[in-house]
Amino acid sequence: FLCAPKPCHSHTAPGFMLSLSVAPILAGRAAPPAPPPQSGSVELISGDLGSKTPSLDNIKGKWSQAFKLLGNAATVTAEYDRAENDKFLKSASLSGAVDKIKYELASNFGGPLEATLETSTEDGTTIEVEAEVDGLSSRVTRVTGTRTLSVNERECDLELSHTLGDNESKLRLSTMLGSGLRAVGLLSSKGGGKGGLDHSLTYELEYDTQLTEGRTLSAKVSPRDGTGEVEYEDSATIDATIAASFPLGGAPKVTAKRAFSF
Repeated sequence: FLCAPKPCHSHTAPGFMLSLSVAPILAGRAAPPAPPPQSGSVELISGDLGSKTPSLDNIKGKWSQAFKLLGNAATVTAEYDRAENDKFLKSASLSGAVDKIKYELASNFGGPLEATLETSTEDGTTIEVEAEVDGLSSRVTRVTGTRTLSVNERECDLELSHTLGDNESKLRLSTMLGSGLRAVGLLSSKGGGKGGLDHSLTYELEYDTQLTEGRTLSAKVSPRDGTGEVEYEDSATIDATIAASFPLGGAPKVTAKRAFSF
């Protein structure tokens, strides 16, 4: 298909002639594989801006890389938190899915390896099993089941969990009351002395709304003991996120954080 050049008066660019010449050759080749996706972020968090000497309070970092593990998609993630360990990583994890089972293996560097398995049944129930692996020994630490039910034509989120080490079971029921208001009830039962059980019932109200674009207001209040907190976040005014928290009966606190992605 390459012909000897003939004299002509065409103004076609030589580069265009070259692309026509090599196109049939490249057409039969597979495109080079795209590099596996990766992402990272760094977050700078200030101390209380209302204090006499506001300063940088913490630095957090996160990096993740996707790849193929035995033909299945998987992701390795590393996290850094200066407040917990300023000399090394806070944690590293490997997560992915095999068929209908999601998994995560996480290490906090200094403790046992934490393993989490999650799957969903046909009726919409999500089952999660947490375990610890220490050398050649392993043990299940927590089992959780979650499901959304309809009670009196109102959707309710149900969560039932049992922690084996503490022999504690919890039943959490939450439902939306409307206009961003959610009611949450928690029933706990824990093995006590002499084979008895200690029961406790708590409930709280949660509120969450977006005031304007980039500005949110949230609150958690426990009517039983009068505790709670109101939090306002603003990421629209300046190139950072300003968070103001107002604990009931406590001193307010204002912090700023700035995140950079790469």
